[in-house]
Amino acid sequence: MGKIQYHSEGKLRIGWSHQSTSDINQGRRDIIREQLAAELTHKGIVTRDINALRLICESKKEDIWITFYSSRLWWCRIGNNKVCKDKISKYLKVSKAWSDCDVHGTPLTISRISGRLAKIQGFRGTVCQVREKEDLRRLINDEPSPEYALIKDSKAKLVGSIEKGLKKLHWKDFETFVDLLFRQSGWRRITMVGETMKYVDIELEDPVTYDRYQVQVKSQANLSDFIQYAKEFGNAGYRKLYFAVHTAGKDLVRYDPNNSETELLLPNRLAEMAVDLGLVNWVLSKIK
Repeated sequence: MGKIQYHSEGKLRIGWSHQSTSDINQGRRDIIREQLAAELTHKGIVTRDINALRLICESKKEDIWITFYSSRLWWCRIGNNKVCKDKISKYLKVSKAWSDCDVHGTPLTISRISGRLAKIQGFRGTVCQVREKEDLRRLINDEPSPEYALIKDSKAKLVGSIEKGLKKLHWKDFETFVDLLFRQSGWRRITMVGETMKYVDIELEDPVTYDRYQVQVKSQANLSDFIQYAKEFGNAGYRKLYFAVHTAGKDLVRYDPNNSETELLLPNRLAEMAVDLGLVNWVLSKIK
Protein backbone atom coordinates (compact mmCIF):
# COMPACT_ATOMS: atom_id res chain seq x y z
CA MET A 1 0.00 0.00 0.00
CA GLY A 2 1.34 3.44 -0.87
CA LYS A 3 2.22 6.24 1.50
CA ILE A 4 3.75 9.61 0.61
CA GLN A 5 6.06 11.25 3.12
CA TYR A 6 7.90 14.53 3.49
CA HIS A 7 11.70 14.09 3.48
CA SER A 8 14.40 16.73 3.98
CA GLU A 9 16.81 15.09 1.46
CA GLY A 10 14.94 16.39 -1.55
CA LYS A 11 13.01 13.20 -2.06
CA LEU A 12 9.33 12.46 -2.21
CA ARG A 13 9.15 9.11 -0.44
CA ILE A 14 6.43 6.64 -1.31
CA GLY A 15 5.39 3.20 -0.15
CA TRP A 16 4.49 0.23 -2.35
CA SER A 17 7.23 -1.70 -0.56
CA HIS A 18 6.21 -5.08 -2.07
CA GLN A 19 6.17 -3.83 -5.64
CA SER A 20 9.32 -3.66 -7.76
CA THR A 21 10.63 -0.37 -9.12
CA SER A 22 10.81 -2.06 -12.52
CA ASP A 23 7.10 -2.89 -12.54
CA ILE A 24 6.23 0.61 -11.37
CA ASN A 25 8.45 2.42 -13.88
CA GLN A 26 7.35 0.16 -16.75
CA GLY A 27 3.70 0.75 -15.91
CA ARG A 28 2.83 -2.90 -15.32
CA ARG A 29 -0.42 -2.04 -13.56
CA ASP A 30 -1.99 -5.50 -14.00
CA ILE A 31 0.85 -7.14 -12.10
CA ILE A 32 0.74 -4.47 -9.40
CA ARG A 33 -3.04 -4.81 -9.12
CA GLU A 34 -2.74 -8.56 -8.58
CA GLN A 35 -0.10 -8.01 -5.90
CA LEU A 36 -2.19 -5.41 -4.12
CA ALA A 37 -5.30 -7.58 -4.32
CA ALA A 38 -3.34 -10.29 -2.47
CA GLU A 39 -2.28 -7.78 0.19
CA LEU A 40 -5.55 -5.91 0.66
CA THR A 41 -9.00 -7.26 1.39
CA HIS A 42 -11.13 -4.47 -0.06
CA LYS A 43 -11.30 -3.93 -3.82
CA GLY A 44 -12.00 -0.24 -3.36
CA ILE A 45 -8.71 0.23 -1.52
CA VAL A 46 -6.87 -1.62 -4.30
CA THR A 47 -8.36 0.69 -6.92
CA ARG A 48 -7.57 3.75 -4.84
CA ASP A 49 -3.94 2.64 -4.46
CA ILE A 50 -3.57 1.97 -8.19
CA ASN A 51 -4.99 5.42 -8.98
CA ALA A 52 -2.64 7.04 -6.47
CA LEU A 53 0.36 5.35 -8.06
CA ARG A 54 -0.81 6.45 -11.50
CA LEU A 55 -1.02 10.09 -10.32
CA ILE A 56 2.55 9.89 -9.08
CA CYS A 57 3.96 8.25 -12.19
CA GLU A 58 2.11 10.57 -14.57
CA SER A 59 2.91 13.76 -12.66
CA LYS A 60 4.24 16.62 -14.77
CA LYS A 61 7.18 18.82 -13.83
CA GLU A 62 4.92 21.83 -13.30
CA ASP A 63 2.66 19.92 -10.89
CA ILE A 64 2.94 20.90 -7.24
CA TRP A 65 2.94 18.31 -4.47
CA ILE A 66 2.08 19.29 -0.93
CA THR A 67 2.07 17.75 2.50
CA PHE A 68 1.63 18.97 6.06
CA TYR A 69 4.36 18.60 8.65
CA SER A 70 5.19 20.36 11.93
CA SER A 71 2.21 22.75 11.61
CA ARG A 72 3.31 23.95 8.16
CA LEU A 73 2.47 23.29 4.55
CA TRP A 74 5.38 21.92 2.52
CA TRP A 75 5.47 21.86 -1.26
CA CYS A 76 7.70 20.66 -4.08
CA ARG A 77 7.83 19.69 -7.74
CA ILE A 78 8.98 16.29 -8.92
CA GLY A 79 12.20 16.30 -10.94
CA ASN A 80 11.24 13.23 -13.00
CA ASN A 81 8.85 10.32 -12.77
CA LYS A 82 11.44 7.61 -12.31
CA VAL A 83 10.85 5.76 -9.05
CA CYS A 84 14.09 4.95 -7.23
CA LYS A 85 14.82 2.97 -4.10
CA ASP A 86 17.28 3.26 -1.22
CA LYS A 87 17.62 1.57 2.16
CA ILE A 88 14.65 3.49 3.52
CA SER A 89 11.99 3.30 0.82
CA LYS A 90 11.07 4.02 -2.77
CA TYR A 91 11.13 7.67 -3.75
CA LEU A 92 11.08 10.25 -6.50
CA LYS A 93 13.61 13.08 -6.64
CA VAL A 94 12.16 16.55 -6.32
CA SER A 95 13.29 19.25 -8.75
CA LYS A 96 14.87 21.50 -6.10
CA ALA A 97 13.89 20.91 -2.49
CA TRP A 98 10.85 20.78 -0.27
CA SER A 99 9.88 24.27 0.84
CA ASP A 100 7.76 25.46 3.75
CA CYS A 101 7.79 29.10 2.58
CA ASP A 102 6.08 31.14 -0.11
CA VAL A 103 8.05 32.75 -2.96
CA HIS A 104 8.93 35.69 -0.69
CA GLY A 105 10.31 33.47 2.06
CA THR A 106 7.41 33.75 4.50
CA PRO A 107 6.72 30.48 6.36
CA LEU A 108 3.51 28.70 5.33
CA THR A 109 2.23 28.15 8.85
CA ILE A 110 -1.19 26.62 9.40
CA SER A 111 -2.52 29.97 10.62
CA ARG A 112 -1.92 31.40 7.11
CA ILE A 113 -3.70 28.59 5.30
CA SER A 114 -7.38 28.73 4.44
CA GLY A 115 -9.66 26.11 5.93
CA ARG A 116 -10.41 24.82 2.44
CA LEU A 117 -6.75 23.86 2.03
CA ALA A 118 -6.06 22.89 5.63
CA LYS A 119 -8.86 20.30 5.57
CA ILE A 120 -6.67 18.17 3.27
CA GLN A 121 -4.76 17.17 6.41
CA GLY A 122 -7.70 14.99 7.30
CA PHE A 123 -7.45 12.92 4.11
CA ARG A 124 -6.67 9.34 5.14
CA GLY A 125 -5.66 7.94 1.77
CA THR A 126 -2.34 7.96 -0.03
CA VAL A 127 -2.79 10.78 -2.55
CA CYS A 128 -5.57 13.22 -3.27
CA GLN A 129 -5.89 15.98 -5.82
CA VAL A 130 -6.17 19.54 -4.55
CA ARG A 131 -9.46 20.98 -5.72
CA GLU A 132 -8.63 24.47 -4.48
CA LYS A 133 -5.81 24.89 -7.02
CA GLU A 134 -6.21 28.66 -7.26
CA ASP A 135 -6.05 29.02 -3.47
CA LEU A 136 -2.84 26.99 -3.41
CA ARG A 137 -1.31 28.99 -6.27
CA ARG A 138 -2.02 32.29 -4.54
CA LEU A 139 -0.72 30.98 -1.24
CA ILE A 140 2.63 29.89 -2.66
CA ASN A 141 2.98 33.02 -4.80
CA ASP A 142 1.87 35.26 -1.92
CA GLU A 143 -0.91 36.77 -4.01
CA PRO A 144 -4.05 38.09 -2.31
CA SER A 145 -7.46 36.95 -3.46
CA PRO A 146 -9.74 39.59 -5.01
CA GLU A 147 -11.94 39.39 -1.92
CA TYR A 148 -8.95 39.92 0.38
CA ALA A 149 -7.78 42.93 -1.63
CA LEU A 150 -11.28 44.45 -1.57
CA ILE A 151 -11.70 43.99 2.18
CA LYS A 152 -8.19 45.28 2.92
CA ASP A 153 -8.86 48.41 0.87
CA SER A 154 -12.20 48.94 2.60
CA LYS A 155 -10.58 48.49 6.00
CA ALA A 156 -7.85 51.02 5.17
CA LYS A 157 -10.52 53.56 4.19
CA LEU A 158 -12.44 52.85 7.41
CA VAL A 159 -9.29 53.32 9.50
CA GLY A 160 -8.66 56.65 7.75
CA SER A 161 -12.23 57.77 8.49
CA ILE A 162 -11.97 56.71 12.13
CA GLU A 163 -8.67 58.61 12.45
CA LYS A 164 -10.41 61.78 11.29
CA GLY A 165 -13.31 61.07 13.62
CA LEU A 166 -11.03 60.74 16.64
CA LYS A 167 -10.08 64.38 16.23
CA LYS A 168 -13.69 65.31 17.02
CA LEU A 169 -13.66 63.57 20.40
CA HIS A 170 -13.77 65.70 23.54
CA TRP A 171 -10.56 65.19 25.55
CA LYS A 172 -12.50 63.32 28.26
CA ASP A 173 -14.12 61.03 25.69
CA PHE A 174 -10.69 60.44 24.16
CA GLU A 175 -9.35 59.34 27.55
CA THR A 176 -12.30 56.95 27.91
CA PHE A 177 -11.68 55.70 24.36
CA VAL A 178 -8.06 54.81 25.15
CA ASP A 179 -9.15 53.07 28.33
CA LEU A 180 -11.71 51.02 26.38
CA LEU A 181 -9.08 50.00 23.80
CA PHE A 182 -6.89 48.40 26.43
CA ARG A 183 -9.78 46.79 28.26
CA GLN A 184 -11.12 45.35 24.98
CA SER A 185 -7.64 43.85 24.54
CA GLY A 186 -8.17 41.89 27.75
CA TRP A 187 -6.11 44.00 30.12
CA ARG A 188 -7.43 45.02 33.50
CA ARG A 189 -7.57 48.65 34.52
CA ILE A 190 -6.16 48.95 38.02
CA THR A 191 -7.11 52.58 38.42
CA MET A 192 -7.56 55.92 36.72
CA VAL A 193 -4.86 57.97 38.42
CA GLY A 194 -4.59 61.05 36.23
CA GLU A 195 -5.82 63.34 38.99
CA THR A 196 -3.24 62.22 41.54
CA MET A 197 -0.14 61.38 39.44
CA LYS A 198 1.15 63.99 37.01
CA TYR A 199 2.72 61.64 34.48
CA VAL A 200 0.17 58.79 34.48
CA ASP A 201 -3.50 58.68 33.49
CA ILE A 202 -4.22 54.93 33.56
CA GLU A 203 -2.61 51.92 35.20
CA LEU A 204 -3.21 48.50 33.63
CA GLU A 205 -2.42 44.89 34.40
CA ASP A 206 -2.04 41.93 32.04
CA PRO A 207 -4.26 39.22 33.63
CA VAL A 208 -2.05 36.43 32.25
CA THR A 209 1.47 37.62 33.08
CA TYR A 210 0.49 40.15 35.78
CA ASP A 211 2.81 42.69 34.16
CA ARG A 212 1.80 46.27 34.85
CA TYR A 213 1.68 49.15 32.41
CA GLN A 214 1.16 52.88 32.61
CA VAL A 215 -0.70 54.96 30.05
CA GLN A 216 -0.49 58.69 29.49
CA VAL A 217 -3.29 60.20 27.41
CA LYS A 218 -2.75 63.60 25.79
CA SER A 219 -5.19 65.60 23.70
CA GLN A 220 -2.23 67.41 22.09
CA ALA A 221 1.49 66.70 22.21
CA ASN A 222 4.71 67.34 20.34
CA LEU A 223 8.09 65.63 20.49
CA SER A 224 9.36 67.59 23.50
CA ASP A 225 6.23 66.57 25.45
CA PHE A 226 6.82 62.90 24.71
CA ILE A 227 10.52 63.06 25.62
CA GLN A 228 9.66 64.73 28.93
CA TYR A 229 7.06 62.09 29.82
CA ALA A 230 9.39 59.26 28.79
CA LYS A 231 12.10 60.77 30.98
CA GLU A 232 9.78 60.97 33.98
CA PHE A 233 8.40 57.45 33.49
CA GLY A 234 9.09 55.54 36.66
CA ASN A 235 9.42 52.04 35.25
CA ALA A 236 10.11 50.39 38.58
CA GLY A 237 7.43 47.69 38.73
CA TYR A 238 6.05 48.58 35.29
CA ARG A 239 6.71 46.91 31.93
CA LYS A 240 6.06 49.85 29.63
CA LEU A 241 4.64 53.34 29.26
CA TYR A 242 2.10 53.92 26.48
CA PHE A 243 1.78 57.50 25.28
CA ALA A 244 -1.55 58.00 23.48
CA VAL A 245 -2.06 61.23 21.55
CA HIS A 246 -5.24 62.76 20.15
CA THR A 247 -3.50 65.41 18.00
CA ALA A 248 0.22 64.90 17.42
CA GLY A 249 2.75 67.47 16.26
CA LYS A 250 4.59 66.79 13.00
CA ASP A 251 7.86 66.22 14.83
CA LEU A 252 6.19 63.58 17.00
CA VAL A 253 4.62 61.83 13.99
CA ARG A 254 8.04 61.49 12.39
CA TYR A 255 9.76 60.33 15.60
CA ASP A 256 10.69 56.68 16.21
CA PRO A 257 11.22 56.06 19.95
CA ASN A 258 13.14 52.80 19.37
CA ASN A 259 12.69 52.10 23.06
CA SER A 260 11.14 48.98 24.58
CA GLU A 261 10.06 50.93 27.66
CA THR A 262 7.92 53.51 25.87
CA GLU A 263 5.50 53.21 22.96
CA LEU A 264 3.72 55.90 21.00
CA LEU A 265 0.08 55.44 20.11
CA LEU A 266 -0.64 57.99 17.42
CA PRO A 267 -4.07 58.57 15.83
CA ASN A 268 -3.57 56.15 12.91
CA ARG A 269 -2.59 53.30 15.24
CA LEU A 270 -5.45 54.13 17.60
CA ALA A 271 -7.87 54.07 14.65
CA GLU A 272 -6.57 50.63 13.60
CA MET A 273 -7.09 49.38 17.14
CA ALA A 274 -10.63 50.79 17.18
CA VAL A 275 -11.50 48.83 14.04
CA ASP A 276 -9.80 45.62 15.20
CA LEU A 277 -11.32 45.76 18.69
CA GLY A 278 -14.87 46.63 17.73
CA LEU A 279 -15.10 50.24 18.92
CA VAL A 280 -16.33 51.77 15.66
CA ASN A 281 -19.89 52.13 16.91
CA TRP A 282 -18.67 53.72 20.13
CA VAL A 283 -16.74 56.34 18.16
CA LEU A 284 -19.77 56.96 15.92
CA SER A 285 -21.98 57.53 18.96
CA LYS A 286 -19.61 60.21 20.27
CA ILE A 287 -19.12 62.21 17.07
CA LYS A 288 -22.59 62.11 15.48
